[in-house]
Amino acid sequence: MSELTDSLQIWLPGTLMMLVLVSLSSFFSASETAFFFLSRDQIRRFSLGNSRQRMVASLMADPDRLLTAVLFWNLLINLAYFSVGIVVMQKLTSQSFHLTAGVLAVCNLLGMIVFGEVLPKSIAVVFRQSLASAVSWPLAAAVAILDPLIPLLGKTARILRRTFWPHIKHEPHLQPEDLEKAIDASAAFTSELLEIEQQVLHNILDLNEVAVEEVMRPRNLSITVDGNATLDSLNAAPLKTTDYLMVTEDDNEICTRAVPLSRITRRDTPTFAELSEPVIYVPWCASLAHVLAELRSRYRSVAVVVHEHGEMVGTVTYEDLLETILSDSPSRTRRVLRREPLIEIGNNRYHAEGLATLRFLARQLRISYDADDDETTTLAGLFHDELERLPEVDDQIRWEGWILTAIAVTERGQIRALIEPESYSAGSGEES
Repeated sequence: MSELTDSLQIWLPGTLMMLVLVSLSSFFSASETAFFFLSRDQIRRFSLGNSRQRMVASLMADPDRLLTAVLFWNLLINLAYFSVGIVVMQKLTSQSFHLTAGVLAVCNLLGMIVFGEVLPKSIAVVFRQSLASAVSWPLAAAVAILDPLIPLLGKTARILRRTFWPHIKHEPHLQPEDLEKAIDASAAFTSELLEIEQQVLHNILDLNEVAVEEVMRPRNLSITVDGNATLDSLNAAPLKTTDYLMVTEDDNEICTRAVPLSRITRRDTPTFAELSEPVIYVPWCASLAHVLAELRSRYRSVAVVVHEHGEMVGTVTYEDLLETILSDSPSRTRRVLRREPLIEIGNNRYHAEGLATLRFLARQLRISYDADDDETTTLAGLFHDELERLPEVDDQIRWEGWILTAIAVTERGQIRALIEPESYSAGSGEES
């Protein structure tokens, strides 16, 4: 005890400095865990919250930048912490306070492990939402300070990688046949479950092949509201066919934000702009895989689809993409119009909605169809392309051995068609 008190002037200043450093390490460790344990839905809600919550969403919009800054500051603080500990222990041993130096060494290591890592991370997992909100502004300042150095750190990392691992190779991408083998290995399950797995696998593999225009909700079927309007100005009847309201601002025809219907109640008085969340923009030709990755990485729920002139042609939501993946028979018509895209009315005779995609019809009619060879994506588009005008009732076209007859047409060219095989039509003609 006398040795501890005699060496007080040596170890006390260093210990106080280490307490400050371990507190800073605890801050960054807890912040990292709190931020990266937030779910996608929690980050979405934060983007509509108060200033601290919006800052959390802003930082998580670029997770690589955030993680680089947190790891850098944590590493710097830990190096400073142990450096101070080494200097204090050297002073103690130089003056023969060996017992105090040994105790300080053990406490130094345990202090960083327990109070700098384990304890703050454990607390952050439980209270991640409140903690992330509380530390958002200090953490944002720490990230901003490091911003000028991040490009230099990236270049340094690449130089080191090329110097010490010049022949490093990326792991090959998972091939479709690998996924097929994985499904085949699940033969222990029931045949019904295996069939569902195979369909989901097929949908996943299609994500890179299907363009977003095949899944999007056309613009004329989207409900658009003014950002300054409120729920009282909205007719509730059309809301049954949509999950989001698209918001425009300042007489701009392009939708800039979206309001989830789940967030609207009759007790709400805010404007649609106050209830809305940002959207992203994707070209009509983008693959579903690209759109899904963009929505996930930017924590958005709605993508506005634009054509080559930058005008909006439709919208697609995160839920639409999930349904496309998980549904055993994904259909835009069923999702948007709330009715079946193809109804069998007799032996090999069907009624089809013009919004149905040719890919869906080919799958249902068991037609060998390559979407890459055809720029048209929907049944209505096929009529327009073949006729080079808006279709009329009783107009007929032929497609892949089938006769398509328009049986109902709106003024804007939306149609309902009768589909029957050419052989059936020929047989009927001979009998008559």
